[in-house]
Amino acid sequence: MMNFTRLRYFCDVVRLRSFSQAAEENYISQTAISQQVAKLEEELQVTLLDRSKLPIKLTKMGKVVYHRSQIILEQYDVLKGEIVQMKQTDKVVTVAYPNGAVEAVEQLVLPKIKSIKNLELFLVKSDLNDIQDKLLNKTVDLAVTFDSEITDTEQLEILVLSQGNYDVVVGEGHPWYNSNTIQPDQLINEKVIYVGNRHNTNSFIKMKDHSKADNVPLNITATVADIDTALLLVQLNKGITFMPDYKNLANEYKNLHRVKIENSEHKYKVCLAWRRENYNPSLKRIVELFK
Repeated sequence: MMNFTRLRYFCDVVRLRSFSQAAEENYISQTAISQQVAKLEEELQVTLLDRSKLPIKLTKMGKVVYHRSQIILEQYDVLKGEIVQMKQTDKVVTVAYPNGAVEAVEQLVLPKIKSIKNLELFLVKSDLNDIQDKLLNKTVDLAVTFDSEITDTEQLEILVLSQGNYDVVVGEGHPWYNSNTIQPDQLINEKVIYVGNRHNTNSFIKMKDHSKADNVPLNITATVADIDTALLLVQLNKGITFMPDYKNLANEYKNLHRVKIENSEHKYKVCLAWRRENYNPSLKRIVELFK
């Protein structure tokens, strides 16, 4: 039988590129998390991680298992959320959020929601491109996401929580490493690493629209699933990437530098989104609080 805890530990190690950081995040010892990943490898009869390299790298088989594990864990979390909802629908609100909006959840949403008594919140980390579908098929009640992903405004309603600009992040060897600002036309011919699972998503199209408004077509040379992978490639001088101005660079990325783009249309909005016909009374309390 598949052990979901082992899968989660494995995914955390890959995401953080570190056994020690994954152990710290899960409040267990490094030895324990290493043993659990080893047992997963034994169970599947494959080697998932190349431990001879730092940071830790996935093997070819490990990449497949990691991708599938993320899907399995996400669906498992959704299942648990649905069960909770069925047991206590009027007190539980299931909230989806993408990896890029973690700070928005922590800073803008949770402090307010904590003031609502007798409310149970179930958080589900989701692929950015799947959040609208989760709202429409009633898998979740509420989403903290980017406005670019909400296109069905007949069935869904949004409330903007914050807005701002995208910065670019460059590596130590880049000419902008000691600059604080650039103009949009300086982005011409720069190799851009796009954060997103696939092209032709709403966010990708919105970014293209921003580029068109700036009259500066982007040269996208790589597409990655998460910001951490993008930053690793930037460290290797494989290109530059975009990052919302609210998101901080982690301490381990000391040889990276963020640069503001002046007079640019590369902007974002973080919003709450929900179905207009969702009659969960607890959801209504949350929406009224933010309105």
